Amino acid sequence: MFSRRIIRSAPSSKLNGFIKKNIHQSSVRHSSKVYELRVYQVKPESVKLFMVLSKEWLHLRTQHSVLIGYWTSEIGGINDMVHIWEYDSLDHRAKVRQALASDASWIANYFGKILPMMTRQENSLLVPNGEVNLNQQDLKGVYELEVFNGKTVDRPDDKLLGSFTGLIGPLNTACNLWFHKSVDDMVNSLKKVNTKGSTATGHSRLLIPTPWSPLK
Repeated sequence: MFSRRIIRSAPSSKLNGFIKKNIHQSSVRHSSKVYELRVYQVKPESVKLFMVLSKEWLHLRTQHSVLIGYWTSEIGGINDMVHIWEYDSLDHRAKVRQALASDASWIANYFGKILPMMTRQENSLLVPNGEVNLNQQDLKGVYELEVFNGKTVDRPDDKLLGSFTGLIGPLNTACNLWFHKSVDDMVNSLKKVNTKGSTATGHSRLLIPTPWSPLK
């Protein structure tokens, strides 16, 4: 679902200029931060060990930049690990990637071990469509991630944590992150949604927070 066309090395000043221009043109520049949505598909036989290693060692990664949330995909993807990272800019992201590449403890204790466990890695760059409410510590429930093209419907009774535009990755896409108190609340809410007037097509996931996820 997500493209691999994300920049993996230090971006040029021209690329940063492109991003700043596109954020400005959205007319809702409430935040200059950028967000990276990453999806790792893990081999079924490796999921348990992946979870154990992540719980023990992912703190080495969060020392470098802000982790918004880390989930397992319950429905809408099997054995997928979904996570969102926050950066001040692509220059900031490039510095983080460089620091990780030279972090011997990170590579030896964690990344070098999980890399063979994964069958696929995907990512995309997101910019906020408006205000985001991602730094919430009092939530406890499940999450819904929808990535779509077209016009979606209003959902005033649901808790929207963030709405984003995909800047690098799938073209002409938007991304919404929702919170629900339980799986049943999510399902019942979706049943009530009036889809009249919607032209949206895309993909959604039911996400369960991991023990180390800031968003619980």
